Amino acid sequence: MLIIRFFVAIIGSLLVCLVIAFVSGMILAMLFPPSGPFLAGITPNWRNIPGTALGMLAGIQSFRASLCYK
Repeated sequence: MLIIRFFVAIIGSLLVCLVIAFVSGMILAMLFPPSGPFLAGITPNWRNIPGTALGMLAGIQSFRASLCYK
């Protein structure tokens, strides 16, 4: 049962990380319009660094919360 909980926590934390990175990337793209094509999410672009950091922190919290829930 513990292995299933780990897999669910990993999948959930990855989804949380990607969603938060995408949403914050879109917000920064609205605040600072790009001059060319722009891909929101986890990419090596200065607009996506805050979203990637926030997404990773939220993913870690989601992972910890999933494992501690009983």
